Amino acid sequence: MMGNEGSQLSGLEIEEKAAEITDFWAHYRATINDSCSYFSLKSDGSVSVFKGEMVSGPLWTVSTPLEKFSNNLLKYRHPCILRYVSAWQQRSTFYLATEYVQPLTQVLGSLTPLQICIGLNNILRPLVFLHQQAGMSHNNVSMQAIYVTGDGQWKLGGLQYLCSFQELTGAYLKHARIHRYDKAVDPNEDSQEVTKNVDQYGFAALVDDVFAGHEDDQVPHLREFKQYCSNSLQHSNPEMRPSLSEVLQHSFFNHEFISIYKFLNFLPLKSEEERSEFFSTILETLKCYHEDTVAKQLGGLLLSRLTMLDQTARKDVIPFILKPKHERSQNCEYPGFFSISVFKEHVKPRLMQLFVVRDSQIRTLLLTHFSKYVHVFSHEELSQHILPELLLGIKDTDDNLVASTLICLSELVPILGASTVIGGKRSKYFTDGRPNSKSSPHVPPLGRTPDNTFAQRQSLKDLSCSEEIFKQNHEKAEVYDTENISHLIERPSPVGGESVEIETVRINSNVADASEDDWSDWDNTNNANNAAFNHPDMKEFQDIPVAISSEVTIQKPLVKSSLLQKAAIQAKKNIIDISELDIKNQKFENIKKAAADEFDFFADMTPVIEKPTISAVAADSVLSSSSKLDFVPDDGADADESEGWGENWND
Repeated sequence: MMGNEGSQLSGLEIEEKAAEITDFWAHYRATINDSCSYFSLKSDGSVSVFKGEMVSGPLWTVSTPLEKFSNNLLKYRHPCILRYVSAWQQRSTFYLATEYVQPLTQVLGSLTPLQICIGLNNILRPLVFLHQQAGMSHNNVSMQAIYVTGDGQWKLGGLQYLCSFQELTGAYLKHARIHRYDKAVDPNEDSQEVTKNVDQYGFAALVDDVFAGHEDDQVPHLREFKQYCSNSLQHSNPEMRPSLSEVLQHSFFNHEFISIYKFLNFLPLKSEEERSEFFSTILETLKCYHEDTVAKQLGGLLLSRLTMLDQTARKDVIPFILKPKHERSQNCEYPGFFSISVFKEHVKPRLMQLFVVRDSQIRTLLLTHFSKYVHVFSHEELSQHILPELLLGIKDTDDNLVASTLICLSELVPILGASTVIGGKRSKYFTDGRPNSKSSPHVPPLGRTPDNTFAQRQSLKDLSCSEEIFKQNHEKAEVYDTENISHLIERPSPVGGESVEIETVRINSNVADASEDDWSDWDNTNNANNAAFNHPDMKEFQDIPVAISSEVTIQKPLVKSSLLQKAAIQAKKNIIDISELDIKNQKFENIKKAAADEFDFFADMTPVIEKPTISAVAADSVLSSSSKLDFVPDDGADADESEGWGENWND
């Protein structure tokens, strides 16, 4: 159960269960909901909160132990000293917020001897800083004063006993002895006049505690270093104890792995030649060590800002670090260094933090290798953390950065879906235009073959046809069924075709098939009248006689259809201008000729009531019949009278 404690940090929620309880405070894990991912490796806003009550005593007359601890953290800043975040007081309770850490006593069992060696090195460095630069004595070097961050870095705490060397007296040590670690207290401390080398004795006790249960041959020079601590750092005469800066020069803190760690820590102090030589061989050297130790102790340094900006590291180190080992193949340029499990545990949190960095060089490097590690993130991590940062990148003014960002967004589409990546309402603007095939239920999309050439299409001869195939006899035309001839003519006549119920078949078998070049242009409206007569099929009907040739036997319905088609074509040939269809522009000769050539198709359907008397009807009598549509205009009529229709429809 969590609750807001009314702190100065907005959105702070403190867990109810304490991670550690000491004589002066209780250590809790807390979360800052709004931001502050900077204080947590996992970018979840985790911090550590120390709650201390008022304590009375000769050392705490001015401030409580937790208040003194907080003030010293705020005053003395060092990379290996616990990082201060905030402090506040609520009623009688004092609160101190720091970066998220765990007590060393809780994680020591999971550390390897090599990790412990690096941890001791990290504790010596701030102690040397306090002694030489600040002129202060810690007076509480023990496991209870050491904390471990999420990436395995040891941080020095317990600064509630910190004092200057001038204030360090026997009386001061006597007052503080009740709360100090008994094993770190010199038994002869009260009888000694020199009290300035208290931290050396406590560090020797710390070395003995952290290596308890480990063999001396697990770390180079461990046996010699233990002997050195017992004989020199815990010497009975405090004046004979070496300074802590001399301890750092021991071979135990200068073997190969520690040397790599120190080089990465002090990278800004190295020359360009030294950095180039170092990064060109570092991966081969690190292969000799356990990958979990390398990832936990060196992962952050290998992906630090200074490392990622180095030209040699960008070429020889970063591509291998950013790719999990499980994707390694024989022909792969970058086989990867860490396994997928180690990568997810130690490298992925670093990448989450790096995507927040507003540096174009670092972002470009992350985008270049994005496809190698994108699969290690969960859907929630991609949508909640990575995607917002990528969407921010496409708004940058750097064209190269925007182009790389768009490529990475395309990598997210198959994982998160296009709706999540691009947002907004989508519609289907494209359809699949592939033709359906009855023989093959699935037609693969057109693409490139492995030889980088377009897949060859099948010819029309190789495709199956669902229609019945008619064989053409060049010697004599065969009799075709009227139900199967509709597919032979590909399009009807532009004029009059709508009145034809059954398409006619080509009769002259010697005429070659027309090519595509012979087809008239559908869009050419200027030649609409001539287009109907230029079709090769239309020409065949011009010479069809009324009597059917003996070479072709066609059924009666086909004869009528042919005659209708012939009449339609003949009518179109006689019409030169569309204006001739106007009734007032018709010529007498045309009407007379049309009446003479008129054919009565319904003569044989007249019912027989009595014996009919057949007589010839003169053409003139037909023309003389009264009709409002048949008239001869008067050439001498007045021009005004010829305008308009001119007929009286009421007669």
